[in-house]
Amino acid sequence: MKCRVCKKAESTLPEGSKEPRFCSRCWTTRLRQLFQEEDRFRIQRVMRTSDAEKYHIFHDDFEGGATAVGLAFALLDRVHDQLEVSAFLSNRFEWHQSVPFIYEEGVECEVEVLDVFLGIIENDLVAGWRPCRWSAEITLCTDEIFWIDNSEREGEEAAGDDATA
Repeated sequence: MKCRVCKKAESTLPEGSKEPRFCSRCWTTRLRQLFQEEDRFRIQRVMRTSDAEKYHIFHDDFEGGATAVGLAFALLDRVHDQLEVSAFLSNRFEWHQSVPFIYEEGVECEVEVLDVFLGIIENDLVAGWRPCRWSAEITLCTDEIFWIDNSEREGEEAAGDDATA
């Protein structure tokens, strides 16, 4: 069977598939394009403890890559060697936008940016922890993100206590 992309070489990949569809040269091209899209994401660790980390997620397309498009938290259960990842993604970014994988002979398929991001979670964030098992919960936030800081309230109560004393 010939490769679906170049239609010249014998198809041998992907491995594990019922029917090989691509030659190794076209498969390498496909992976290279995926890695280029993944490189547009940056995960920056903001906080670290022995069993948990907090990350900001950036993408080059969103406001020049200077504003976070999401947050991720990783918590390691050392007893079971299980990593729990929770990611909260801003709806201000186009997560469902399609990314085409372009070959020499045309477009083979399209993948959503969200799927590319899941690869980042697995390859960058989880790989750094090297857990035996892991799971991820991804939440697409539908409203504006807000922050509650109780130190402001404590300051008001302290000022109020001084006024009544």
